[in-house]
Amino acid sequence: MLVPPAETLPPALQAIRADLQRIVSARDLRALRAHVRDDTTLSFGGDTGPGGFDALWASDPAATQRLWQELEAILALPGVAQEEEGRDAYCAPYVFCLPHAADIDVFDAQVVLGRDVALRERPDGQSPVLARISHAVVTRVDDGAEPGDWMRVRLASGREGFIATHLVRSPIDYRFSIIDEGAGQWKFQYFVAGD
Repeated sequence: MLVPPAETLPPALQAIRADLQRIVSARDLRALRAHVRDDTTLSFGGDTGPGGFDALWASDPAATQRLWQELEAILALPGVAQEEEGRDAYCAPYVFCLPHAADIDVFDAQVVLGRDVALRERPDGQSPVLARISHAVVTRVDDGAEPGDWMRVRLASGREGFIATHLVRSPIDYRFSIIDEGAGQWKFQYFVAGD
C-alpha cells in the first residue's frame, strides 16, 4: 500500500505550494519560467534550465496546455516536505516521493489513488466488480491496447482486471521538486517524467 500522506508542510513550503497553484491557475508561463534554475532538470535527454523549459513547454500551444494539465494533476495530489541540497524542498506527487517496496518495478507499477476503487472484469463502468482496492500498488499489464480510459492491471494476488486510468498514477509519471531558496524565493530542482 502507498497511502497518501497528510500534507503538513512548514509555512514556507505552504506558501511556495500556494504560489505555484496561483501560477498554474493563472496559466502564467512567464512566472513559472522564472522559477526554473539554470540547472533545473526537465528531461533525461539533457533538457535543462530556461532554454530547456522553452524548448519543451513554450514551443507550441499544445505543449503549453499539456504542461498546465500535468501540473494540475500533480497539485491535485499531496506532496512531501523533504530536505534536498541542504534546504527545505517540496516533492510532489507522493506516489514518487514516498519510498516504495524493493520488489516493485516502478516501470510497470501504478498506484491506486483512492479508497474502494473498483477492479472491473472488463474496461466498462457497468462491468462486474471483481474487487475493491484502496491505495494499492498494482502492476500494469501490457495488453497491446492504446492507453485510454481504462488500464488492465494485476494485483499482488495475481488477479487481473481493469481500473479507470484517472484512478491510478505511475510513480515515474511527471513529478517535481521545488527548493526553498529563502526570502520567499523558490526554484524547481526538477520537473520530469520517466527514468
